[in-house]
Amino acid sequence: MISQRRLSKSENKENLTEDASNARKQPLSRKTKKSRVQNEVEENDSVFLKFLKTSGIILKTKESQNQLAVDQIVFQKKLFQILRKHPSYPKIIEEFISGLESYIEDQDNFRNCLLSCERLQDEEASMGTSYSKSLIKLLLGIDILQPAVIKTLFEKLPEFLFERVNSDGISVSRLIISQLKWLDRVVDGRVGFGTFSFS
Repeated sequence: MISQRRLSKSENKENLTEDASNARKQPLSRKTKKSRVQNEVEENDSVFLKFLKTSGIILKTKESQNQLAVDQIVFQKKLFQILRKHPSYPKIIEEFISGLESYIEDQDNFRNCLLSCERLQDEEASMGTSYSKSLIKLLLGIDILQPAVIKTLFEKLPEFLFERVNSDGISVSRLIISQLKWLDRVVDGRVGFGTFSFS
């Protein structure tokens, strides 16, 4: 009888510890899922959001970096093909840029688009460099989007020209200009300069 009591007590202790560990695990996993979901942009009917997600970009909100799930070149090729093969091409480009413009109306979203993306894939599996470009820089690398993205950047620039450096030390106007530096190819050199008068 004594041994049976000891067994039952030890079994109860094991069950209690298992229940307690399971109870502890569940809220932690829920919390991490909630924090991940909170920082992701909610999907809507926007062509911009759908095409980016299909191509391999996960847009984030607040202080979180946008995430690149595929290699940069793969992202650009996928997005180019999606746009080019769409039944309403070239009209779809206007709709995509309109979605971009409405998305970057929020200053935090715009700032995230100007900062480098976080890479999700294993760096060893990537053939490219560990440096990751910003979403805007990636879009500027797609010939059919470049003129419209440059125009959008030049339209946004005056909003930030006289703004002081943020608390995090980032100047949005400098970020905008840095997107245009070292482009591999300029499709139309006249784009954007009609917005400003140089006198």
